[in-house]
Amino acid sequence: MPSWIDLPYEIKNVTPEEDKLIKKCVMGHTRSFVKCGKSGYVMPGAFKNHAQAIYNMEVRPDDIWVITFPRSGTTWTQEMIWLLKNHLNFNASKETPLYDRFPMLEITSMIPDIACELIKTNFMNLANFQGLSDAVKTPSWKRIDETPSPRFIKTHLPLSMLPPNLLSTAKVVYVARDPRDVAVSYYYLHKMIAKSLMRANFNHYWEAFKRDLLPWTPIIAHTNEAWKQRHHPNLHLVFYEDLIKDLPKEIGRISHFLGKNYSDDKIKQLAEYLSFNSLRKNENVNNTTGNGKNEIQFIRKGEAGGWKSHFDQEMVLEAEEFLISRLEGLDLVYPSFRLGETTHL
Repeated sequence: MPSWIDLPYEIKNVTPEEDKLIKKCVMGHTRSFVKCGKSGYVMPGAFKNHAQAIYNMEVRPDDIWVITFPRSGTTWTQEMIWLLKNHLNFNASKETPLYDRFPMLEITSMIPDIACELIKTNFMNLANFQGLSDAVKTPSWKRIDETPSPRFIKTHLPLSMLPPNLLSTAKVVYVARDPRDVAVSYYYLHKMIAKSLMRANFNHYWEAFKRDLLPWTPIIAHTNEAWKQRHHPNLHLVFYEDLIKDLPKEIGRISHFLGKNYSDDKIKQLAEYLSFNSLRKNENVNNTTGNGKNEIQFIRKGEAGGWKSHFDQEMVLEAEEFLISRLEGLDLVYPSFRLGETTHL
Protein backbone atom coordinates (compact mmCIF):
# COMPACT_ATOMS: atom_id res chain seq x y z
CA MET A 1 0.00 0.00 0.00
CA PRO A 2 1.46 3.42 -0.95
CA SER A 3 2.74 5.57 1.89
CA TRP A 4 0.58 8.44 3.08
CA ILE A 5 1.72 11.78 1.65
CA ASP A 6 1.50 14.88 3.83
CA LEU A 7 -0.23 17.87 2.30
CA PRO A 8 2.27 20.11 0.51
CA TYR A 9 0.20 23.18 1.26
CA GLU A 10 -1.03 25.00 4.36
CA ILE A 11 -4.69 25.42 5.32
CA LYS A 12 -5.54 28.44 7.46
CA ASN A 13 -8.69 30.31 8.45
CA VAL A 14 -9.70 33.43 6.54
CA THR A 15 -9.89 36.65 8.53
CA PRO A 16 -13.14 37.40 10.41
CA GLU A 17 -13.92 40.22 7.94
CA GLU A 18 -13.37 37.90 4.96
CA ASP A 19 -15.46 35.18 6.58
CA LYS A 20 -18.34 37.61 7.06
CA LEU A 21 -18.33 38.59 3.38
CA ILE A 22 -18.13 34.98 2.19
CA LYS A 23 -21.00 33.90 4.42
CA LYS A 24 -23.14 36.77 3.18
CA CYS A 25 -22.93 35.18 -0.28
CA VAL A 26 -22.69 31.48 0.62
CA MET A 27 -25.30 30.43 3.15
CA GLY A 28 -25.46 27.72 5.79
CA HIS A 29 -21.83 27.41 6.88
CA THR A 30 -21.08 27.85 10.58
CA ARG A 31 -17.35 27.13 10.67
CA SER A 32 -14.82 29.62 9.37
CA PHE A 33 -13.89 29.34 5.72
CA VAL A 34 -10.27 28.54 4.99
CA LYS A 35 -7.58 29.41 2.46
CA CYS A 36 -5.39 26.69 0.99
CA GLY A 37 -1.85 26.98 -0.31
CA LYS A 38 0.10 29.95 -1.65
CA SER A 39 -2.72 30.94 -3.98
CA GLY A 40 -5.20 30.97 -1.07
CA TYR A 41 -7.93 28.81 -2.59
CA VAL A 42 -11.08 29.40 -0.53
CA MET A 43 -12.90 26.36 0.84
CA PRO A 44 -15.42 25.69 3.64
CA GLY A 45 -13.90 24.77 7.01
CA ALA A 46 -15.06 21.18 6.57
CA PHE A 47 -12.54 20.74 3.76
CA LYS A 48 -9.78 20.40 6.37
CA ASN A 49 -11.26 17.00 7.28
CA HIS A 50 -11.02 15.71 3.69
CA ALA A 51 -8.04 17.46 2.10
CA GLN A 52 -5.42 14.83 2.90
CA ALA A 53 -7.61 11.88 1.88
CA ILE A 54 -8.33 13.59 -1.46
CA TYR A 55 -4.65 14.33 -2.03
CA ASN A 56 -3.80 10.68 -1.33
CA MET A 57 -6.55 9.15 -3.47
CA GLU A 58 -5.53 6.32 -5.75
CA VAL A 59 -5.68 7.43 -9.37
CA ARG A 60 -6.39 4.72 -11.94
CA PRO A 61 -5.12 4.64 -15.55
CA ASP A 62 -8.65 4.36 -16.95
CA ASP A 63 -10.03 7.28 -14.93
CA ILE A 64 -11.46 10.26 -16.76
CA TRP A 65 -11.38 13.48 -14.72
CA VAL A 66 -13.15 16.74 -15.55
CA ILE A 67 -11.69 19.75 -13.74
CA THR A 68 -13.24 23.19 -13.90
CA PHE A 69 -13.84 26.27 -11.87
CA PRO A 70 -17.59 26.20 -11.03
CA ARG A 71 -20.03 27.40 -13.71
CA SER A 72 -17.59 26.89 -16.56
CA GLY A 73 -19.47 24.28 -18.58
CA THR A 74 -18.81 21.40 -16.19
CA THR A 75 -22.13 19.59 -16.59
CA TRP A 76 -22.06 20.10 -20.36
CA THR A 77 -18.59 18.56 -20.58
CA GLN A 78 -19.39 15.69 -18.21
CA GLU A 79 -22.35 14.56 -20.30
CA MET A 80 -20.31 14.87 -23.48
CA ILE A 81 -17.41 12.79 -22.12
CA TRP A 82 -19.63 10.12 -20.59
CA LEU A 83 -21.41 9.63 -23.90
CA LEU A 84 -18.18 9.63 -25.91
CA LYS A 85 -16.77 6.90 -23.68
CA ASN A 86 -20.02 4.92 -23.67
CA HIS A 87 -20.65 4.59 -27.41
CA LEU A 88 -23.19 7.46 -27.48
CA ASN A 89 -25.61 5.38 -25.45
CA PHE A 90 -28.23 8.09 -24.98
CA ASN A 91 -30.75 5.70 -23.45
CA ALA A 92 -28.31 4.63 -20.73
CA SER A 93 -27.47 8.26 -19.96
CA LYS A 94 -31.16 8.96 -19.36
CA GLU A 95 -31.54 6.07 -16.91
CA THR A 96 -29.10 7.37 -14.28
CA PRO A 97 -28.53 10.92 -12.98
CA LEU A 98 -25.29 12.52 -14.06
CA TYR A 99 -24.17 12.94 -10.45
CA ASP A 100 -24.18 9.15 -10.10
CA ARG A 101 -22.46 8.50 -13.41
CA PHE A 102 -19.92 11.29 -12.92
CA PRO A 103 -19.68 12.09 -9.17
CA MET A 104 -18.06 15.16 -7.67
CA LEU A 105 -14.92 14.45 -5.67
CA GLU A 106 -15.15 17.08 -2.91
CA ILE A 107 -18.93 17.56 -2.66
CA THR A 108 -19.08 16.27 0.94
CA SER A 109 -16.82 19.06 2.15
CA MET A 110 -18.91 21.69 0.33
CA ILE A 111 -22.32 20.90 1.85
CA PRO A 112 -23.31 23.65 4.31
CA ASP A 113 -23.08 22.62 7.96
CA ILE A 114 -26.73 23.43 8.58
CA ALA A 115 -27.86 21.30 5.63
CA CYS A 116 -25.70 18.40 6.89
CA GLU A 117 -27.45 18.43 10.23
CA LEU A 118 -30.90 18.64 8.65
CA ILE A 119 -30.11 15.72 6.35
CA LYS A 120 -28.71 13.62 9.19
CA THR A 121 -31.88 14.15 11.21
CA ASN A 122 -34.04 13.39 8.14
CA PHE A 123 -35.49 16.88 8.36
CA MET A 124 -34.31 17.75 4.85
CA ASN A 125 -34.09 15.52 1.80
CA LEU A 126 -31.74 16.85 -0.85
CA ALA A 127 -31.37 13.58 -2.70
CA ASN A 128 -32.69 15.13 -5.89
CA PHE A 129 -30.00 17.79 -6.00
CA GLN A 130 -26.57 16.40 -6.84
CA GLY A 131 -27.07 13.37 -4.55
CA LEU A 132 -26.25 15.43 -1.45
CA SER A 133 -27.95 13.08 1.01
CA ASP A 134 -25.63 10.24 0.00
CA ALA A 135 -22.64 12.58 0.19
CA VAL A 136 -23.47 13.37 3.83
CA LYS A 137 -23.70 9.71 4.80
CA THR A 138 -20.45 8.65 3.09
CA PRO A 139 -17.60 11.01 2.09
CA SER A 140 -17.74 11.55 -1.65
CA TRP A 141 -14.05 10.75 -2.11
CA LYS A 142 -14.57 7.43 -0.33
CA ARG A 143 -17.54 6.50 -2.52
CA ILE A 144 -15.43 7.26 -5.59
CA ASP A 145 -12.53 5.26 -4.19
CA GLU A 146 -14.85 2.25 -3.88
CA THR A 147 -16.36 2.66 -7.36
CA PRO A 148 -15.35 0.02 -9.91
CA SER A 149 -13.46 1.09 -13.02
CA PRO A 150 -13.76 2.85 -15.33
CA ARG A 151 -14.49 5.90 -13.20
CA PHE A 152 -15.65 9.36 -14.26
CA ILE A 153 -14.71 12.02 -11.71
CA LYS A 154 -15.66 15.69 -11.52
CA THR A 155 -13.89 18.23 -9.34
CA HIS A 156 -13.57 21.99 -8.98
CA LEU A 157 -10.30 21.67 -7.08
CA PRO A 158 -7.16 23.02 -8.78
CA LEU A 159 -4.45 20.60 -9.86
CA SER A 160 -2.22 21.52 -6.91
CA MET A 161 -4.81 20.16 -4.43
CA LEU A 162 -5.36 16.87 -6.28
CA PRO A 163 -3.28 13.66 -6.20
CA PRO A 164 0.23 14.49 -7.45
CA ASN A 165 0.28 11.58 -9.91
CA LEU A 166 -3.02 12.55 -11.55
CA LEU A 167 -1.65 13.76 -14.88
CA SER A 168 0.93 11.01 -15.13
CA THR A 169 -1.78 8.37 -14.64
CA ALA A 170 -5.21 9.43 -15.93
CA LYS A 171 -6.87 11.55 -18.62
CA VAL A 172 -7.95 15.04 -17.54
CA VAL A 173 -10.17 17.53 -19.38
CA TYR A 174 -10.00 21.09 -18.03
CA VAL A 175 -12.64 23.65 -19.07
CA ALA A 176 -11.94 27.37 -18.61
CA ARG A 177 -14.34 30.29 -18.98
CA ASP A 178 -14.27 34.08 -18.94
CA PRO A 179 -14.30 35.00 -15.21
CA ARG A 180 -16.92 37.70 -15.81
CA ASP A 181 -19.43 35.19 -17.13
CA VAL A 182 -18.48 32.82 -14.32
CA ALA A 183 -19.23 35.50 -11.72
CA VAL A 184 -22.75 35.98 -13.08
CA SER A 185 -23.52 32.27 -13.40
CA TYR A 186 -22.04 31.57 -9.95
CA TYR A 187 -24.35 34.20 -8.45
CA TYR A 188 -27.42 32.61 -10.02
CA LEU A 189 -26.37 29.16 -8.81
CA HIS A 190 -26.34 30.34 -5.20
CA LYS A 191 -29.55 32.30 -5.74
CA MET A 192 -31.16 29.08 -6.99
CA ILE A 193 -29.96 27.13 -3.95
CA ALA A 194 -30.78 29.77 -1.33
CA LYS A 195 -34.03 30.94 -2.97
CA SER A 196 -35.73 33.63 -0.89
CA LEU A 197 -33.14 33.32 1.91
CA MET A 198 -30.38 34.84 -0.24
CA ARG A 199 -29.09 37.94 1.54
CA ALA A 200 -26.62 39.11 -1.09
CA ASN A 201 -27.43 40.87 -4.34
CA PHE A 202 -25.16 40.72 -7.37
CA ASN A 203 -23.15 43.75 -6.19
CA HIS A 204 -22.25 41.92 -2.96
CA TYR A 205 -21.43 38.82 -4.92
CA TRP A 206 -19.21 40.67 -7.37
CA GLU A 207 -17.38 42.30 -4.45
CA ALA A 208 -16.57 38.87 -3.01
CA PHE A 209 -15.65 37.43 -6.41
CA LYS A 210 -13.22 40.20 -7.37
CA ARG A 211 -11.56 39.86 -3.94
CA ASP A 212 -11.14 36.10 -4.50
CA LEU A 213 -13.44 35.38 -1.57
CA LEU A 214 -15.81 32.72 -2.89
CA PRO A 215 -15.35 28.93 -2.79
CA TRP A 216 -12.60 27.68 -5.14
CA THR A 217 -11.35 31.20 -5.94
CA PRO A 218 -8.96 32.63 -7.09
CA ILE A 219 -10.25 31.69 -10.53
CA ILE A 220 -7.29 32.87 -12.62
CA ALA A 221 -4.72 31.05 -10.47
CA HIS A 222 -6.96 27.98 -10.76
CA THR A 223 -7.02 28.15 -14.57
CA ASN A 224 -3.36 29.07 -14.83
CA GLU A 225 -2.38 25.82 -13.12
CA ALA A 226 -4.00 23.91 -15.96
CA TRP A 227 -2.80 26.35 -18.61
CA LYS A 228 0.81 25.69 -17.61
CA GLN A 229 0.17 21.96 -18.17
CA ARG A 230 -1.76 22.42 -21.43
CA HIS A 231 0.89 20.58 -23.45
CA HIS A 232 0.87 17.53 -21.18
CA PRO A 233 -0.31 14.50 -23.20
CA ASN A 234 -2.84 13.56 -20.52
CA LEU A 235 -4.46 17.00 -20.22
CA HIS A 236 -6.86 18.59 -22.69
CA LEU A 237 -7.70 22.23 -22.01
CA VAL A 238 -10.70 23.77 -23.72
CA PHE A 239 -12.35 27.16 -23.33
CA TYR A 240 -16.10 27.41 -22.81
CA GLU A 241 -16.20 30.12 -25.46
CA ASP A 242 -14.76 27.71 -28.03
CA LEU A 243 -17.40 25.11 -27.13
CA ILE A 244 -20.06 27.76 -27.77
CA LYS A 245 -18.42 28.85 -31.03
CA ASP A 246 -18.05 25.42 -32.64
CA LEU A 247 -19.30 22.53 -30.51
CA PRO A 248 -18.89 19.78 -33.15
CA LYS A 249 -15.25 20.79 -33.68
CA GLU A 250 -14.49 20.68 -29.94
CA ILE A 251 -16.35 17.39 -29.53
CA GLY A 252 -14.10 15.96 -32.24
CA ARG A 253 -10.96 17.19 -30.47
CA ILE A 254 -12.05 15.82 -27.11
CA SER A 255 -13.07 12.53 -28.72
CA HIS A 256 -9.60 12.19 -30.24
CA PHE A 257 -8.01 12.99 -26.87
CA LEU A 258 -10.06 10.19 -25.29
CA GLY A 259 -9.00 7.73 -27.97
CA LYS A 260 -12.44 7.55 -29.60
CA ASN A 261 -13.31 7.92 -33.26
CA TYR A 262 -16.79 8.95 -34.41
CA SER A 263 -18.12 9.90 -37.82
CA ASP A 264 -19.13 13.48 -38.57
CA ASP A 265 -22.78 12.40 -38.45
CA LYS A 266 -22.37 10.90 -34.97
CA ILE A 267 -20.61 14.04 -33.74
CA LYS A 268 -23.41 16.16 -35.17
CA GLN A 269 -25.96 13.95 -33.41
CA LEU A 270 -24.12 14.38 -30.10
CA ALA A 271 -23.87 18.14 -30.59
CA GLU A 272 -27.62 18.37 -31.11
CA TYR A 273 -28.22 16.27 -27.99
CA LEU A 274 -25.90 18.59 -26.05
CA SER A 275 -27.70 21.77 -27.11
CA PHE A 276 -28.75 23.82 -24.10
CA ASN A 277 -32.42 23.62 -25.03
CA SER A 278 -32.09 19.84 -24.98
CA LEU A 279 -30.09 19.66 -21.74
CA ARG A 280 -32.51 21.92 -19.87
CA LYS A 281 -35.26 19.37 -20.57
CA ASN A 282 -33.09 16.46 -19.42
CA GLU A 283 -33.84 15.90 -15.71
CA ASN A 284 -30.87 13.54 -15.30
CA VAL A 285 -28.55 16.37 -16.30
CA ASN A 286 -30.39 19.55 -15.28
CA ASN A 287 -30.88 18.36 -11.69
CA THR A 288 -32.04 21.71 -10.39
CA THR A 289 -34.37 20.83 -7.54
CA GLY A 290 -36.23 17.76 -8.68
CA ASN A 291 -39.52 19.52 -9.48
CA GLY A 292 -38.63 21.35 -12.70
CA LYS A 293 -40.61 24.44 -11.60
CA ASN A 294 -37.75 26.52 -10.27
CA GLU A 295 -37.47 29.95 -11.82
CA ILE A 296 -33.66 29.63 -11.95
CA GLN A 297 -32.40 26.48 -13.63
CA PHE A 298 -29.12 24.67 -12.83
CA ILE A 299 -28.40 24.82 -16.57
CA ARG A 300 -29.03 28.43 -17.54
CA LYS A 301 -28.55 30.15 -20.90
CA GLY A 302 -25.33 28.60 -22.16
CA GLU A 303 -23.95 31.77 -23.67
CA ALA A 304 -20.71 33.74 -23.85
CA GLY A 305 -20.67 37.44 -22.96
CA GLY A 306 -23.87 37.41 -20.92
CA TRP A 307 -22.05 39.31 -18.17
CA LYS A 308 -22.53 42.53 -20.21
CA SER A 309 -26.21 42.65 -19.24
CA HIS A 310 -25.34 42.45 -15.53
CA PHE A 311 -22.34 44.79 -15.20
CA ASP A 312 -22.74 48.55 -15.00
CA GLN A 313 -19.92 50.75 -16.31
CA GLU A 314 -18.17 50.79 -12.93
CA MET A 315 -18.21 46.98 -12.78
CA VAL A 316 -16.87 46.79 -16.34
CA LEU A 317 -13.86 48.88 -15.34
CA GLU A 318 -13.41 46.90 -12.13
CA ALA A 319 -13.50 43.66 -14.10
CA GLU A 320 -10.87 44.92 -16.52
CA GLU A 321 -8.65 45.95 -13.61
CA PHE A 322 -9.26 42.56 -11.96
CA LEU A 323 -8.29 40.65 -15.11
CA ILE A 324 -5.26 42.81 -15.90
CA SER A 325 -3.86 42.57 -12.37
CA ARG A 326 -4.41 38.80 -12.06
CA LEU A 327 -3.03 38.05 -15.53
CA GLU A 328 0.07 40.20 -15.09
CA GLY A 329 3.19 38.08 -15.57
CA LEU A 330 1.23 35.11 -16.95
CA ASP A 331 0.97 33.92 -20.53
CA LEU A 332 -2.60 32.73 -19.95
CA VAL A 333 -4.91 34.17 -22.63
CA TYR A 334 -8.71 34.04 -22.60
CA PRO A 335 -10.40 34.04 -26.03
CA SER A 336 -12.73 36.80 -24.84
CA PHE A 337 -10.11 39.01 -23.16
CA ARG A 338 -6.59 39.98 -24.07
CA LEU A 339 -4.29 42.38 -22.28
CA GLY A 340 -4.36 45.76 -23.95
CA GLU A 341 -7.97 45.40 -25.03
CA THR A 342 -10.76 47.21 -23.23
CA THR A 343 -14.46 46.54 -23.14
CA HIS A 344 -17.15 49.18 -22.77
CA LEU A 345 -20.89 48.76 -22.63
